[in-house]
Amino acid sequence: MNLSILIVIASLVVFYLDPLGLVTTLYKVLLLLVGLVIAGLIFFKSPQGKRLSTFINETKIELRKVVWPTRDETVKTTGMIMVAVVIVAIFLWIVDAFFSWMVQLLTN
Repeated sequence: MNLSILIVIASLVVFYLDPLGLVTTLYKVLLLLVGLVIAGLIFFKSPQGKRLSTFINETKIELRKVVWPTRDETVKTTGMIMVAVVIVAIFLWIVDAFFSWMVQLLTN
C-alpha cells in the first residue's frame, strides 16, 4: 500500500511540477493515468486492497437483497413529505410573525 501511495504522489509531482520537461499536457496526463493505474493494481494486490474488494463484492450482494419501492410508492411518499414541509413552513411563519409582533409591542 505504501508503494501505491508513493506512485500516486510521484505521478502528481510529475504532472504539476514537470521535472522531466514534458512539453505537452498530453504526455503529462498519460503519465499521470499510467501512474494511477499501476498504483491501483498494486493496491488491489495488497491485503487492504483485497479487503476493499471483498467489501465491495459483499455490498453488491446486499444491494441485490434490497426491496426497492415502486414508482407509485415513491410518488406518494414524496407528495406526503412535500405537504408536511409546507405545513411546517406555514406554522413557522405564523410563529415568527407572532414573535415579531410581540417584540414590536415590547420595544414600542
